[in-house]
Amino acid sequence: MKNEKAIVVYLDDNDTCEEEFNWLYKTWLLYSLENEYDLVVYYNPNAINRVNKFIGIVKYEMPPIRMSMAYKFLNSHYFCLDEWSEPLKEYKYLLKTDCDVFLTENIKGYTPHKFCVGQGGYYLQTEHEKFDYIRSLSKRMNLKHNNMSLIGSSFYGKADEVIEIVKNQANITELIIGEIIKEDEFKKVGFQGGISSMIAGEIVINFAFSNQHVNLYTLDSKCWKSTKIGGDIIHIHAWHSYSEWSKHQYFKGEYKDWKVTFEDAFKNAANYCQWIANLSYSDLFYYKEKYSKGELKIDYDL
Repeated sequence: MKNEKAIVVYLDDNDTCEEEFNWLYKTWLLYSLENEYDLVVYYNPNAINRVNKFIGIVKYEMPPIRMSMAYKFLNSHYFCLDEWSEPLKEYKYLLKTDCDVFLTENIKGYTPHKFCVGQGGYYLQTEHEKFDYIRSLSKRMNLKHNNMSLIGSSFYGKADEVIEIVKNQANITELIIGEIIKEDEFKKVGFQGGISSMIAGEIVINFAFSNQHVNLYTLDSKCWKSTKIGGDIIHIHAWHSYSEWSKHQYFKGEYKDWKVTFEDAFKNAANYCQWIANLSYSDLFYYKEKYSKGELKIDYDL
């Protein structure tokens, strides 16, 4: 532990996850965030050669456990279980997130006073039947629901609160994938098993917090051209969509001819993601040095 804040993720053993982690890692380095946040990586033991490529991170080996073979997204929640979270308890603040994210310079010096919650996209705001169904699940579990919808996958707050939230989210996810997804009502409302952890996150946040104690949608900002990187955008998620910027299109090679210059890189989130994803490490360290000296003039086109 070097800092009192940490960003924590799970790195699995596949090329896609490693490439996605590069995006987070590059933006962590670009703004010299290593001086404020430790980057903590729990990783699949088979990914040891992958994780060793990244200098300066804090590494903890964590084999797949419990139900993670059936639902891989549980790996990024299980590190908050009691038997794995001791290293995280050393920190004062934690940002729990995924590998496929991009930090912005606005997270520099950002200390949350309310619990920061990301934005999810696993149903539409107009799909009231899905929202009502999640409320019914909360009631069934004897948990209150404070009418907060579309909770994202990232949380930033006091370490003990983040650990408790994510641990409970893991337990409820197991309940959903073990029992609830088999029920007719789950299928009838239009949900798929792959979003079980997102549903669990919505249930847990609504139980744990009243609206006034949460900063909703502070994290997981959209990676689209319509997103301007204003001062309130601290964290951008590669959303599962086909709008520019789309990680699905990126990995298919659809963006191989899309060149973004430094001058245009910060004008919207799509440009920024494309620029970071293709930024070489030699160029990264050039810009990092310029930024640290206050010589990097960034145009956000605001």
